[in-house]
Amino acid sequence: MRGVIAAGSEPTADAGAEILAAGGNAVDAAIAACFAVNAGEPTLTSLAGGGVMMHRDGATGAVTAVDCFADAPALTSPEVEGYDFAGIELDYGPVRQTFHVGAGSAAVPGILPGLFAAAARWGTLPLADLVAPAARMLRRGAVIGPAQARLARLLEPILTRHPASRAIFAPGGRFLSAGHRFVNPALADTLDAMARGGGRRWYDASLCPRMAADFGPAVGGLLTADACAGYRVELRDPLTVEWRGHTVHLVPPPAAGGAMIGLMLDLLDDGPPPDLGSALGLRRLAAAMAIADRARQNDALAAEHRPGQRAQFTALVASRGPLGAPRIGGGPPSTTHVSAIDAAGNACAITFSHGESNGRLIGDTGVVMNNLLGEEDLHPEGFGLAPRGERLRTMMSPTVLDGPAGLVALGTGGANRIRTALLQVLVRLAAGADDVAAAISRPRMHFEGGTLNLEVFAGHPALEGLAREVVEFPAPHLFFGGVHTARLRDGVLDGAGDARRGGVCRVV
Repeated sequence: MRGVIAAGSEPTADAGAEILAAGGNAVDAAIAACFAVNAGEPTLTSLAGGGVMMHRDGATGAVTAVDCFADAPALTSPEVEGYDFAGIELDYGPVRQTFHVGAGSAAVPGILPGLFAAAARWGTLPLADLVAPAARMLRRGAVIGPAQARLARLLEPILTRHPASRAIFAPGGRFLSAGHRFVNPALADTLDAMARGGGRRWYDASLCPRMAADFGPAVGGLLTADACAGYRVELRDPLTVEWRGHTVHLVPPPAAGGAMIGLMLDLLDDGPPPDLGSALGLRRLAAAMAIADRARQNDALAAEHRPGQRAQFTALVASRGPLGAPRIGGGPPSTTHVSAIDAAGNACAITFSHGESNGRLIGDTGVVMNNLLGEEDLHPEGFGLAPRGERLRTMMSPTVLDGPAGLVALGTGGANRIRTALLQVLVRLAAGADDVAAAISRPRMHFEGGTLNLEVFAGHPALEGLAREVVEFPAPHLFFGGVHTARLRDGVLDGAGDARRGGVCRVV
């Protein structure tokens, strides 16, 4: 076997598998899959979004976090006449949530610089080879699966707001549906030009000026060519947590998700393994989630707060009262994830997003712009307050687990549910789950504020008094993320895609 890749659609996973079969390593495969997301999951993210990557070197075991999430622009809204920032309400079923789009909602993107940097540092194949599967799919058409069609439908009000976007996502007036063959030949041409132009050199010289023209002060936006071309990919040491004989490598600050997962693992390290099948297990998980949620709100995620947090955790587990004040979390589905591992032990996990999309394209490139300045989950303190030119804080946390359970690469989309979805899959694998697919498919829960969201738990006796408000989902639901997972254990490669978000796994 050469490698394994897990992703959010058949076209995405197939592109990575094609690269593995051609002799590429895990990084090559994951990058090719990220380009192909634009064919298989075209509404979930784009090449003008932001992301985070975790890389493990098969030869040394060293793990590196690659921060290529979006930056806040150097300009702010008071400096722009005719600032373009419009609210659109989207319907997520149990909740409705307002997001903002328009030229002023575009942050400085980072995913393309991040992919270029990773390919140059750890990849083995030329960029032209890595974009080829995606370009071919975008010209010939890639079939949209049922899960992707459901996700796309949530974003229809944004994706059909402007003529250029509407022409791609609703050709002939018919919006994307299951079985639709999606094409974007302009983006295929852009990928080819990118490869010929040398990746980052092409990006700085060609795409950055176009972003400034279409999303800069002249049209109510905040981007400048200098800010886009000056974007820096940051390589960071991961947060490392030892948990029941395993080493868990997590995304470090300024991202918040890794620290929150680390805190919850620390709280759950003693005592029986968390188990949703028991009243005690349910309460322990909910209490750990409540402490992490409180820590994020109070900016108390650093290790020096742990003694007090452990005491709070013990008290919550022992109590019989509700765990907090009501607040239902909504949040977008518009993030995806790719995990890949090769036979040499190289691992790559990439999570990336463009928010809900801007509804606008960058010139004639076929690239959809992000609206990461208009997503409330990224700006809990309020819009327009992010420090100029600094990295936005994300919940994304692609993760690498190493230990008796094997070498595992995993990650998910899902806004504030990212941290809790990953926590539950991690502890199930580390607790001895032999079947990756079973660890992923088992029911999940998410606690935030005073609201407990649960899958397939109707009438569970342990729910009594646990939260002020309980939202029950009768079946597995995309609300709880899509944890696409790859594993290498005892020389055997396997993995699974999460069916909640159309996940697919390919072993080559």
